[in-house]
Amino acid sequence: MNFFVIRILGKYFTSDQWANFIVKETADFGRKMFEDSHFQRLAKIDGANIDESNRVFNETQVTGLVYAMLFVEQERKYLKEDRADFWQKVATKIPQSFYIWLRELNLDSECVDTWNKLIHLRLDEYQEGIVEMKKIYERQAPDNIRKDVKEFFYCLDAVALGAALHISEGKMMPNDPLRKHMLTWLGSLQLDLIKKIR
Repeated sequence: MNFFVIRILGKYFTSDQWANFIVKETADFGRKMFEDSHFQRLAKIDGANIDESNRVFNETQVTGLVYAMLFVEQERKYLKEDRADFWQKVATKIPQSFYIWLRELNLDSECVDTWNKLIHLRLDEYQEGIVEMKKIYERQAPDNIRKDVKEFFYCLDAVALGAALHISEGKMMPNDPLRKHMLTWLGSLQLDLIKKIR
């Protein structure tokens, strides 16, 4: 949807409509990254079998959705109270909106249950990762960096690292370009979300 249309009509969207919109936009972001030949080389799936390609595709989708939930939850802390409450509702409705969309696409309930488990597994895992990332960066980050900037970076880096580890099945090297690619992709997703929220 056009940025100006979102700015004009977005204030009339319900939390359900925003969650649905974010789910579909995030899924499209994930699909585009997955189809990118550079990403396919980094993820070592160019020429891979269908099961491996599907596994990586699913990880990109889950990563985008979980990051959207985490980012919206982070961002709402810096909004006025009424908008913060609204966006908290949006964040909590993202998984359900995704499951509804999967059912609309005629996926069976077993498949939807698998997605449900994977999303919650990654959400828990990445939340733990954010805590660990904060411990690491708190020792290294200069004191003059704003608190909100630090918090967004902890989240961004924790999810990028976790996703790269899952995509590579733990076979990632230090300073692996896949992690940097995930950071760039999630950063782009974050900028897209900021336009919607602010």
